[in-house]
Amino acid sequence: MKLIRVLVLVLIFLILNSDSAFGDSSLYLFGLGNFIREAGGESDYEAGTNDFPISSSHQTFGFGAGFSKDFGHFFLGPEVSYNLNGTTTLTDPSDNDTVNINTYKFASLFFNLGFNLVNSDLLRLYINGGGGVSYSLNTDSRTYTSQMGYETQISPPDRKFPLSVFGGTGLDFKISPNLSIILSGRYQYIDFKQPQTMIIVFAGVAIFL
Repeated sequence: MKLIRVLVLVLIFLILNSDSAFGDSSLYLFGLGNFIREAGGESDYEAGTNDFPISSSHQTFGFGAGFSKDFGHFFLGPEVSYNLNGTTTLTDPSDNDTVNINTYKFASLFFNLGFNLVNSDLLRLYINGGGGVSYSLNTDSRTYTSQMGYETQISPPDRKFPLSVFGGTGLDFKISPNLSIILSGRYQYIDFKQPQTMIIVFAGVAIFL
């Protein structure tokens, strides 16, 4: 919770100082796709505790917003996203039994730091990275029936505020002095007990303040 308070205070500070001479500020809105990679393995199997430790790769969608302030070649600011649930297949490596489940929705809050490789009147090319937390939503345990007919209870991720980090690159196409289209790709890591990694693609618009 301390990290969230710090990021909120940074956002307020940057917005209040957005007209300073240090650089340009923008508010950006985006939609995103999360391409989540397979997680877990046979070593994570615990009979009666973690019977289905292997999750297949799957895909979810979401949306979010952020605030960015440029300081010459560098930019920084907070970002928040809301991620919808999807469907994945869990596998029991002891007998190859499987069960299809709905994943949990989650929200993410990041502090974003980037470097402009190109920043012209028409185009900006940048690399960026960030860190923050991801928070699982709708965290009730759920009961599913496996392919072999066994009932199994699936619990939400074990850490409520796991550390998340990402690195990526992006493009801004400026279509007017006050508006640009943004495209970005990222690789993200979430520090669950069974770490989760994903490739994120998002697109949206940036409004210059």
